[in-house]
This record gives sequence, structure tokens and C-alpha cells, in this order.
Amino acid sequence: MKQGWRWYGTNDAISLKEIRQAGVTDVVAALYERKCGDVWPVEEIKARQEAVRNAGMEWSVVESVPVHESIKKRSAGYKKYIENYKQTMRNLAECGIKTVCYNFMPILDWTRSNLEKELPDGSTVLEYDDVAVCAFDLFLLKRKGAEKDYPADVVKRAKKEFPKWSSAKKKTVSDSILLGLPGTVDDLTIEEFREQLKAYANIDDKKLRGNLYKFLNEIAPLCQELGIKMAIHPDDPPRPIFGLPRILSTEADILEMYEKVPYENIGLTFCTGSLGGNPLNDEVRIFKAAAKRIHFVHFRNVVYSEGRTFNESPCHLSGKVDIARLMKLLIEEENRRGEQIVVRPDHGRFMEIDKNRKCYAGYSYGGRLVGLAELRGLEYALKHTDDVAGKVIVFTGATGVLGTTLVEDLLSHGAKVAICGLKLADAETAVAAMAKKGYTDALPIEMNVLDRASVEAARDAVLKKWGRVDVLVNAAGGNHPNGTSPAEQMTKDVKIEDTFFGLDMAGFEFVNKLNFIGTLIPSQVFCKVMADNGGGSVLNFCSMAAYQPMTKVAAYAAAKAGIMNFTMWLATHLAPMNIRVNALAPGFFITNQNRFLLLEKDEKTLTARGNKVINKTPMRKFGEPKDLCSATRFLLSDESSFVTGVTLPVDGGFVAYSGV
Repeated sequence: MKQGWRWYGTNDAISLKEIRQAGVTDVVAALYERKCGDVWPVEEIKARQEAVRNAGMEWSVVESVPVHESIKKRSAGYKKYIENYKQTMRNLAECGIKTVCYNFMPILDWTRSNLEKELPDGSTVLEYDDVAVCAFDLFLLKRKGAEKDYPADVVKRAKKEFPKWSSAKKKTVSDSILLGLPGTVDDLTIEEFREQLKAYANIDDKKLRGNLYKFLNEIAPLCQELGIKMAIHPDDPPRPIFGLPRILSTEADILEMYEKVPYENIGLTFCTGSLGGNPLNDEVRIFKAAAKRIHFVHFRNVVYSEGRTFNESPCHLSGKVDIARLMKLLIEEENRRGEQIVVRPDHGRFMEIDKNRKCYAGYSYGGRLVGLAELRGLEYALKHTDDVAGKVIVFTGATGVLGTTLVEDLLSHGAKVAICGLKLADAETAVAAMAKKGYTDALPIEMNVLDRASVEAARDAVLKKWGRVDVLVNAAGGNHPNGTSPAEQMTKDVKIEDTFFGLDMAGFEFVNKLNFIGTLIPSQVFCKVMADNGGGSVLNFCSMAAYQPMTKVAAYAAAKAGIMNFTMWLATHLAPMNIRVNALAPGFFITNQNRFLLLEKDEKTLTARGNKVINKTPMRKFGEPKDLCSATRFLLSDESSFVTGVTLPVDGGFVAYSGV
């Protein structure tokens, strides 16, 4: 993750120097001096950008360019404000700032009933008390029909507790609820709020959604042209409040927006605290569903006391939201993209360190400092304490379809990988592609797995570079048309040359050697290095054909069956040397070697054999290369330290299903 921090400009109680010393690389800011609906001038953007750069950071995310109420209501003047919004996008893009956070919440940007809920340690956090909000709505705002928007027990308690409220309590709750977005608008009075609510009297959920989609579809082509990523912030709290519709509160809301505005650059600010404000939301599930269009992330947590009442957690990692799993998903999504996403800690505690500061509510220094440290530590731990971090891996057959996916995954988890291919140019191309994604611990190696001298030269190159070998992955192999028999079975009306009796022996020998001998020779060379260095791990690539001999591919099936047996033999032989040997048996994946067997020339239509494979696979699909990643890392890591001699199928149930 890119470590972000929200900064409110020159009026912020926290200086850029302090932010930089927190370890921040990416500042999240805006032109808070500009009124909602104004065009942001290039010179003002550049001035703020320069101030951030002079402090050693980048202004990479705008939070936010507020959407004018006329656009939300689609009322008089909305076209002018859309044009202003577009011009601000052009100006931001001219300055190289291309991620924009915003929201579409009417009138209020977020709602809390207490900005200073005291915790046992004396620090304070923000709180949403459903009873207090209900009492405000019923007796201070006096909104018609408010009672029906709250659970009966909450209404009952509000009616009982409100008469006991002091003037100070009423002011605290009112001020908390009516607090405007810091630095952009003035706080509202109850009378002003009541008057603004009237403007939304005829705007329901459906109409507000429609207005959002019209706005986004209007600006999306320009944003796409400029490279601007629009990241809408979820509703906070994520449900209708004070009679105002809320339209971005759930997984269904997000996916509907994705469908109605089908542009990849129109996406989401994934805010765990806002989404966590609905007890029914599953934030992990939402991340998985929305991942490809998540452009910006806020991580914080909430703790529920009862019903819909919650407060910000004293720890960003604990509470309702499973931040650990979300961080893991974030890392996986960053690996998929080959780029990092800006993440900022949100709503930290107000601590003793900020006692004399006038910080915006939720945006203290100490609380966010702790929060960022917690998130940074979690990310580091997930990347470095398990799997394959730091291991030196020799990967044969690394330039194929499956190989490149697995190599990238291993590099993303901190491994050092020797990318071995038959042609040096292919290995160098793969290394260059990895470097573009930020993975630099890769070494291109030319290796012919059937030539011992070539394998030994590769060994010497790896030892010169890294001084050791921890893991060998034997992925070199595959099939060839000359090693197959065109006919699945021999019958009297099949040409003899298409049967077993017409099998090309040169082709048979090539496929057999490539797979079996191409596994044996590297194992001899690199396992000797591991034995001398106190241990290691080997992963061979097997196949479904080892379990159930398949028609046509006699050479390939025989070789892979040999590899399964060899895996068990070598695991037994090398166990006293602390070398584990296992195998992976991929199900059916579309690769360069089997494409001609499974797909027609249009590469879309299944061949008769391809249809047979799908019908024999209970999950009714071919595998995706990424499906092998976790299994590979498990077998190579210390997590499987007592696993050896095993061949693990990753096959969608192919081996388990008899076909009946």
C-alpha cells in the first residue's frame, strides 16, 4: 500500500513535516478554501502540490472535489456546476493528480452524535448513538414522520431520555450531527438543516440514484480521456437518515453503480468505517465483489455496543471489520494490478499528544499516527512472516502461461526467483515484465533441462547472485502433437497411422524426456546444493494424466505418472537431508501445449475433447493460472514443513469424479 494521510491545508493543526515523519508518502488533500461548485485554478493546485513536494511527499489523491447540491438534486444551475466539475478535472489532470474521492450524500457528509466519547484510557473517539440521533430527530429537528425510521425500542428510549437532557447535552448532540465537512462548508443550524431537507422532499432513493448515474455518465468519458479515477465514498452511516435517501451503502448499491456506469475509471473509495456502520454489511465480501474498481482505501474500525450504536475503535485492527483479511485482499489486488493503492488511516483517537491542538473531528495526529503504524505493521507481517518471503527459488519452465503467473506471485510475496527458460530472450522478457510491476528480485537464466552442463551453468549463476538455493520448482515440460495419437481408440475404420501403432517414436521420446528427464536432471543438480546447505524444498509438476491415463497422450501420461512415483521416491530418499519433495497436479488449464487439444482454431469453441474435460470436471470450468498460486506457496513454505511425498491436485474435482 501507498501510505496516505489526509491533510487539510494551511489551516490544519498538523504540519506537513509531522506528516512526513509519520512515514507518509502520499498526501490526500483538496483546495478547502474553494467553495463547493467553484472551478479549481491550476495555479492554486500547483501551489498546494509544490508545498507537499517540498515536504518530501506527493499529493496523489484529492479528497474531495465536492459535488454541488444542484447536481444531486438536478435542479436549476446543475449544468453549470457539471461543467465546472469537468474543468476542475482537467486542471487536476494537468497537474498530474488523477485520483478523486467524492460522495453523493445529500446535505450531510457524515453523521455522529458525539465527537468526544471518552474511552477508559482517557482518549476520545467519535460515536454514533442511535438513541441520541433519534431523540435529536424527534424533539430538536422535529421532522415529520421521523418515528417510523427507528426501531420501536430506540424510539421508546429516546422519548424516555430526552427530557433528561441538559442544554449542554442538546448542544453537544446538535453540533456533532450538524458538523459540516471540515474545511469546506460552514456548520449548519437546525433551522438551516430543516430548510434544506425540504429541497429533498420529492427526491427518493430511485431519483437520487438516477441523478448520480447521469452525473457520472456525463463526466466519465472526460475522466477516461484524462486518466482520472473517480472514487465515490460510501454513505456514512450506510442507511437512510433524517429522511434523506442513501444510495451507496451496500454491496448491491456498489454493483448497481458499476453496472449503470460501465467505466473502469468510475470506481470506489473503499471505506471500512463507513461500510462497517451497517451491522449487516460484510466488508470482506464487498471488497472481493468491488475489487477491480477500488481506487482508494480508508482503513479504520468500529465497535458496536448495541443495535446500530457504535463508536470508532481504539485500534484500527480490531472491531467489527476484519482488517487483517482485507489487508491480505488489498495486497492480492495490488499484485494483480502491478501497482500500489493509496491507503490512509481514518478517524484516529484524540490522544494526549494532541491535547493543545485544534484538530478536526477524527483527524488528530496521535490517533492516526498509531493507526498508520498498525496498518503498516500488518502489511509487513502479511508480506514477510509466512509463505516464501526471502527464499531463493529456481523455477524451470518459468516463461510459459502458468509459469509466469506463479513467478509473479512468488515475487510479490518476497521471494527471489531465477526465471529459467530454454531461450535467454524469453527469460529476459519475463524479468523485464516483472520489473515494470515493481518486482526486481528476479534473475533471467538460460537453461536446457535436458542438458546437464546447461543446468550446472544455471546453478553457478544462481549461487553467484544469491549464494544459495532454497527451492526448486520443476515446471518445465508439456506435450507435443508428435507425441500423441490422433485417435482416442483403435477401431477397424480408423487409419492405422492415427492409432498407437502409428505413434511417432521420436515424438514419444521427446515428450517423455522433456517431462521426466527434465525433472530428474535439475533435481540432481540443485538438490545437491540444498543437501550441502542443510535442506530445502522441491516442487514437481505432475498432471491429471498421472492419476487416470488419458487417451491420445500416451507419452505425456507415462511421463507424468513417472513424476508422481519419482516424487515419492525422492521424498523418501532425501528426507534425512531435510529436503522435502512434493508435486502439484494441475487440472485442465489452457496452455500453449494443450490449446490445440481443447480449443478449436477460433480459440473460443471447445473441441470434442474440451467438452469431455468440462463434463468430467465437477466445477464445470477450466482453471485460471492464479488458482495454482496459494497451493504452490503452501507446498514451498515452512507452513508445510511436515508435508513430503505428496501430489496435490488442483483440478476442480476432476480426479474425485468418476464420470457417473
